[in-house]
Amino acid sequence: MDLSNSRIGLALSGGGIRAAIFHLGALQYLAEAKLFRRIANISTVSGASIAIGIMLGANGNKWPSECDFITEVQPKIRQLILENNIQRTALRRLSFSPWYWRHRVQLLAKILEEKWHIHGTLQDIPTFPYWEINCTTFETGNNFRMRRDYMGDSKIGYVQNPTLPLSHVVAASAAFPVLIGPYILQTENLCWSQDKHGKKARVSVDDHYTLWDGGVYDNLGLDPLFTTRRGLDDEIDYLIVSNASASIGHKLRRGHISLANLRRLLDISQNQVDILRTHEVLAHVIREGKGMYFKIGYTCEHISELLRIPKKKLQDIIGDSLTGEYALKVRDYPTTLNSPTPMDYDLIFRHGYENAKCVNTIFKFANV
Repeated sequence: MDLSNSRIGLALSGGGIRAAIFHLGALQYLAEAKLFRRIANISTVSGASIAIGIMLGANGNKWPSECDFITEVQPKIRQLILENNIQRTALRRLSFSPWYWRHRVQLLAKILEEKWHIHGTLQDIPTFPYWEINCTTFETGNNFRMRRDYMGDSKIGYVQNPTLPLSHVVAASAAFPVLIGPYILQTENLCWSQDKHGKKARVSVDDHYTLWDGGVYDNLGLDPLFTTRRGLDDEIDYLIVSNASASIGHKLRRGHISLANLRRLLDISQNQVDILRTHEVLAHVIREGKGMYFKIGYTCEHISELLRIPKKKLQDIIGDSLTGEYALKVRDYPTTLNSPTPMDYDLIFRHGYENAKCVNTIFKFANV
């Protein structure tokens, strides 16, 4: 499929700072391949929400051109992440401000503003491409979406043109259960309607809703862009999924009751959802030539084997890439908000870049 006139939707997964950097590497390649300009809609979860938030913060809440993204915005993002460890800053402040123990997500939002310059409200982000930030509503178990023109949950209703601070929105999307805690959305002074555009009757709602990390519902952030029932969303005609979710691996149970055990169960649940959603994308989008899928931990050699492209032909086109050892190191990088070392940053970034380049090259090569 010729992407030069396509409307591309990006579904970017959660996964802490690992996911943020992996997605930034993939975006770097899309910019070089002149596909960055074709992005019409972005759906993000957790670490991916942080990536887009810091990207806009580094560019005055404007969507950068491909050239500006490559030459100015990316270097600025790298510097911000490496020089400002938001997790360490948060832990330090918790020791001096006990009030934040019950309001950790507000502390995260404050630090995102101070250190990574994520400012403004949902009304300050670009009108194009549309950016949808995903959370999970505790009360309904549903996907809670926030974008410039509306926010809400299909079981609750929607608010038009919301003015939530962008730092709060990003922090809510990354509010991983146990570690960060929920974001409490107060509903007073907000008008809720049955539909996204405010054309149907108003509805009554609870006085507040509890929002968790969007990855609890779907760590790939696919729903705004694709469902099996409706197919691709009307706003796009091509879907790119970038999956930097953690590998659950093999872990021993710790004692009888522990936070590590609770997190392990959540990781297992998320992994199963990711697998099911990935199968849906492969079956209904990629096989029809309407999408691509980037997966952390996959080398170009692995991808070429899966798609039955001779390794030698692929190397002739894209050159050498990271070996399996380094790809697995990136995949197994911990899901935290700690700043990585410069070496780890560059390794994760390179893996995201090479993964995107490899998949796109193979798809063009195979005329998918």
